[in-house]
Parts: sequence; C-alpha cells; structure tokens
Amino acid sequence: MRGLLEDGIKILKHNNIRTVLQFMRRKGVVSVAEISAAVRLSKTTAKKIVDRLASRGLVSSAGKGLSTEEGGKRPELFRFNTSFGFVISIHITPDSILTGVTDMAGEIVSYVREEVGADRSLGSILQRIAASIRSIVAERSVPGTRPIAIVLSLPGLADASQGLSIYSPHYPHWGRNVPVAQMLRDSLGGGLDVPLYLDCVNRYQAVAEQVRGVATGATNFIIIDALDEGLGSGIVLHGTLLQGSQSLSGEIGHMTVDPVHGDPCICGNRGCFEAMVSAKRIRALVEAARTRGESSALFESASPHELMLEEICEAASRGDRLATSLIDDVARWFLVGIGNIVMVNDPELIVIQGRYVRAGDCFLRRLREGISRIGLPDVEKKVRIEYSPLGEDRGVLGGAAFVLEQYFARQPEF
Repeated sequence: MRGLLEDGIKILKHNNIRTVLQFMRRKGVVSVAEISAAVRLSKTTAKKIVDRLASRGLVSSAGKGLSTEEGGKRPELFRFNTSFGFVISIHITPDSILTGVTDMAGEIVSYVREEVGADRSLGSILQRIAASIRSIVAERSVPGTRPIAIVLSLPGLADASQGLSIYSPHYPHWGRNVPVAQMLRDSLGGGLDVPLYLDCVNRYQAVAEQVRGVATGATNFIIIDALDEGLGSGIVLHGTLLQGSQSLSGEIGHMTVDPVHGDPCICGNRGCFEAMVSAKRIRALVEAARTRGESSALFESASPHELMLEEICEAASRGDRLATSLIDDVARWFLVGIGNIVMVNDPELIVIQGRYVRAGDCFLRRLREGISRIGLPDVEKKVRIEYSPLGEDRGVLGGAAFVLEQYFARQPEF
C-alpha cells in the first residue's frame, strides 16, 4: 500500500511539472503568481517547480515585472528556455532533401534545401543526411543546449513504430519494408544517443497545420497534399493522428475513382484519385487539345509541361473554354475523392496543401459549392474547405512539432 501511495505522489508531481511547463511554453514571460493562478497550484508549489525547471535549464529568468498598484514588491519573471535544445527535422521529397533545425518552440532557426540529384539510391541519400546531422550537432551542441531528437519525413508509405519505409512510389528502387531508421543510425555511427523518429510526411504535415496553420483548434480534420504527381493525406480524428493497422491511413491518393477510363497511376493501378487530379494529367489534356487544333490562351504563354494551375484559373476567369473545362474536370474528380473522405471520416475541416493552393479562388469556390452535391445531397455537410498558408517547410515544421510534443509528454527527466 505504501508503494502505491508513493507511486501516486510521484505521478502527481510529474503531472504538476508537465502542467507548469506546458503553460510556460504557451505564455512566454510569466510570474509565479500567474502560474499559480492558471494551473491551480499554491505559489509555494509553483515556485518549487519553476526553480526545479530552472536548475535543469528549461526555464530562465526574465527580470522583474511591474509593481502592483499598491506599490508591492516587483515580481520575478521567468520564461521557457527555447534554447535548451534543438530538433533536426528532415524531409525527403521526390526531388529534394529539406533539412531544418528548430528550437524548443518549434521555430526554424536554420533551413537548407538540396536537390537529390542523379544518385537517388537510399544509401547515398542517407549518407548525405548523416553527414548533415553530424555537422549540425557539431556546430550547435554548445554548453547549455543539446539535440533533443532527429525526425525523418518520408514520401510514400511508412511504419512509424518500426522505422520502416514500406513503399515509396517516387523511389521504387528503395524496395519494400526497408529499415530506414536503423540504416540512418548505422550511417551516423556511435556517439549520438538521441531519439530518432520516422513517418510518412503527410502525417507530420497534418501536425504542422494543427500547430501553425488553419487547423488550429480543430480536432477532426484532414489535410490533402498534392504534388505534380502524387497526392497524400494526414488524418486527425478526435485529436489523434491516425496511423492505421498497416500504416495505410491517409493514402487517399490511391483510392480508385475511375477504374475503367482512368489514367494510369505511378502505383501501377488505373484511375487513382491522384492520377485523375495530377498536374501531369492536366498538362497532357492541354497538349491533346493543342494537337486537336483547339484554340485557347493556354497555348500562348507556355509549353504544356511548364503550365501552372494559376495560369489555367486566370484563363478560365476570362472565359477561356479549354481552361474552364479543365478546372471543372479537376474539381469534379476532387469532389469524388473528397466525397468519399467526408462519408467515411466526417471531418470538420479539409485543408488543401501543395500544388492546388496555387489554383486560387476559382478552384476553391467550385469545391465549396460542390460539396453539398456529393453523397446524401439532402443532408447538410458542415465541413470547411480551406487552403493551407504553409509553405514547402511544412513537413519540417510538422515533424519537429510532433517530436517536441512527444518529448514533453514523456515522464519528465527534469
């Protein structure tokens, strides 16, 4: 009985420490009195926790506050120490390696974009990443700061629990069920004992949207990220990032939407959602129209392989018949895919990231107007569809945000 009581007291103390730390992470500069009132602890207990966190380097002094109206003693102020450590967050895209370093608040303090280049082998890419990690650690591991975690965001299917790349359509030569996390550890060699996380980038991009994008405050939402050729999703249900029993959750790009007449997909099937809305398909349709001798302003500005979605929307807004038909066609297939998602997951919010953000209001308006006509048309669909404000660093940001939450959610070492 005594052991259970001691365990309970220990857990309570740890929970109090986590609560105070979470409050300080959100609020910035605060006094002990503010902490005490916000988390409902006595000032004595709050001060002990702040002193403990300060002794570990997680909290630092921020000077003195203003005196009270009664002329009382100026309170001592404290802040969460964002320089306590850093996260190395890396995103392998179909053609680039994006490497970011964030502080403990998840703010990017350095960012590098490198082309993958001709050697796309996994071994070569991991050697480059390992060299970058070693360089970052050597530069930044000064007294008072340390690496907290390394996180790797992958294209394609990934198993976060086992550190595997299950399959990558953009890097099929990597193979299946490849132990990427262990291979990266082997490339790093010894001497760097920090947690290493790995997952599909779309899941981390959902975290980024929740922390820094339009999904702030949402607990049931889906992000849809579209590349030139490729479309993936991250799903958050009741506040939980979904993985699925086989790590397939979010692979909406490979839902079959037109099995008979659909275009071929990089996965080997035909009529996948991503194949029907890909920029590659749109450009092929433009080239086919040119070959048929149709007239369109789209032929004047660029060759089909250089055509951008915003140009198509701009031409559609001027009444260009081909451009209008292309936007209508892609919106129709998008609504088929979104309709399936809404009927299965019933999200409050769908966030569109990547390529289609460039399509502007004309495309977004079609989606918002069309959502009411998909499955169960007599039932109101209370789902918002929004463009993401985040840029290409969303995978880096999301990966860092995810591992920082894991770090602070663990039983504290502090």
